[in-house]
Amino acid sequence: MRSFIYSYWTSVLWGFILAVLMLAPQEAFPESELLGYDKLAHLGVFAIFSITLLFGAKLRHVKRKLDNQKKIRAFFLSVTYGIILESLQYFVPGRMVDFYDLLANTLGAIVGVILFSTFNKN
Repeated sequence: MRSFIYSYWTSVLWGFILAVLMLAPQEAFPESELLGYDKLAHLGVFAIFSITLLFGAKLRHVKRKLDNQKKIRAFFLSVTYGIILESLQYFVPGRMVDFYDLLANTLGAIVGVILFSTFNKN
């Protein structure tokens, strides 16, 4: 069995990057046409987060197939982290809690689990 840190270092790093990006004051981001795709960005980064969690679980349990319980756990961890980060935005100047961001985060977590399950047959 591999160590936790070895297995999940990419998830921890990606989670840290998400926290920095989502909790930075709004004026930290330059005006851009790309920011119009905010919900798509939320979907993408949380899909990546759930995929890194699932790869970590696969590394940790090398000789066993990932069961649905581990996939559900990665999904809920990703969604919970999204809820926490979105809630903390209430305290960041220029940021606000947005239900549609939460929805995009959740859809991203679903997409990540589906992509992992589709392309990573154990």
